[in-house]
Amino acid sequence: MKTYVAAIVLLLSLTACATQHAGEKEPPSLVPPADVAVPTNPATEARLAELQTSMTELLERMDVLNARIARLESSQNEPRVVQAPVRAAEPVPVPRAAEPAPAVVTAPAPVRPASVSGPLQSAAIADSYRGALILYGKGRMADARAALQRVFDADPGGELADNALYWIGETYYAGADYSSAMRFYERVTKEYPEQNKAPDAMFKIGLTFAKTGDLGMARKTFEEVIKRYPYSTAASSAKLEMKRVRY
Repeated sequence: MKTYVAAIVLLLSLTACATQHAGEKEPPSLVPPADVAVPTNPATEARLAELQTSMTELLERMDVLNARIARLESSQNEPRVVQAPVRAAEPVPVPRAAEPAPAVVTAPAPVRPASVSGPLQSAAIADSYRGALILYGKGRMADARAALQRVFDADPGGELADNALYWIGETYYAGADYSSAMRFYERVTKEYPEQNKAPDAMFKIGLTFAKTGDLGMARKTFEEVIKRYPYSTAASSAKLEMKRVRY
């Protein structure tokens, strides 16, 4: 009995030793525990995402190619229908038409050059106007007057028409020809009352009255400038003139 018990104890001891020895030889696990966080690299994750996208695109292209191959194979397997050659119809004789009469060629009408208009015309008038003012600044009043008259004649309804008449009056005013100057100033105020040179022309009419000795009309003209064009530079000049001289 003792021998049987000792044998059992010895067997258990050997089993325990064998188990411990086997545990020592087991290689360590490469899989981290579930509760341990695995460090990640952003660059690696981006690269993996790029590779995955490229793989998806390749798979889609393969599907397209496979579908094309399948269609080609199915078309080759279909039986071909041989059609009999179609016999061409015999040509029907067409009656010959009468020859047309020779056409009469007329000479083309002469092309007249188109007149310059629009922006080009406005630019040309503006250049002529500036040239006339340069002549006025040099004291060449006769030449400036002729150039300004051409500006006005080119476009009497244009934006520079009132300016041209006003400066023609200025050429006469500079030469002490007050009656001629008055005539052109009045044309500006009557024909172009809403244009930019109307206040200045009316003010110069007042100065012309003062130059000729008619102080009463000069005062009335200055008052009219202030009344009709109260916010203009000419109105300010008229107020100063009335304070400077007792009319």
